[in-house]
Amino acid sequence: MAAKKGSGGIAVLFQGAGFLFAAVLVMHLLFILTGFAGDGKFVGSVAQAAEPLALFFPGLLSVDFPVLQVLLDYGLAACFWVLVGGLLGRVFG
Repeated sequence: MAAKKGSGGIAVLFQGAGFLFAAVLVMHLLFILTGFAGDGKFVGSVAQAAEPLALFFPGLLSVDFPVLQVLLDYGLAACFWVLVGGLLGRVFG
């Protein structure tokens, strides 16, 4: 089966963007869970970038345990971005 020329780059771009968005969300999730949410510029930048990337997932499911709530809010959003990046990579790849 012959590979298409020129279409692999856009697929990698979509997959990379999905992975990058998910990585930002996972970093934010880890910063919250470990209590590393200090006054640092890096932590603040990650938090600022993670809020819009979480889309509608924060508060979508409500549980009584704060740790599980954070995992659901940002974990589901990270999974969403990985899936969307993979699907777009498949479509355009």
